[in-house]
Amino acid sequence: MASIEKLHPTDVLRLFPRLLQVYPDVAFTIPCIPPVGAWEHNHLSSKFGWRLHPIQGRFKHHEGIDIAGPHQLVRSTASGVVYKAGYERGLGLYVIIDHGNSYQTIYGHLALLHCKAKQKVRIGEPLGVLGQTGQATGLHLHYAVRKAGRYLDPGAYLTVGLSLINQYVSTIP
Repeated sequence: MASIEKLHPTDVLRLFPRLLQVYPDVAFTIPCIPPVGAWEHNHLSSKFGWRLHPIQGRFKHHEGIDIAGPHQLVRSTASGVVYKAGYERGLGLYVIIDHGNSYQTIYGHLALLHCKAKQKVRIGEPLGVLGQTGQATGLHLHYAVRKAGRYLDPGAYLTVGLSLINQYVSTIP
């Protein structure tokens, strides 16, 4: 099998169920579980792609998705190492995780950080608390996925992960 770094994002998504079966440690480095918990109190407030920026008032490419909801733990969507954790004017408190396979994930507008740079994190481990820091109009998480420096629609990855979770749950008696 070709390494994850060399695969096109659509091939990674297509092969993910097989990777999970045969190479779970590799699959756990691909960002595909929801970064926040139960969806009943959360909703997608902004999609990936072009939009009218809510603060700047101009059309700008949104390089991630925004998940609005109450203060809650934000978790790593895949295993990796915290590349950066800090504050930036636009993202507010943020975390960037390097997953070691050409993927990085970005978590922005956090209220609190629960990790620091160079820290190893496992899939599902808490990174911080959903918040409203930086340029934010309300409580939400800005979540982005990059592969080889290129931003991708996180929705495609979350769909694969949620689909597998739903298949698993449906097999439990």
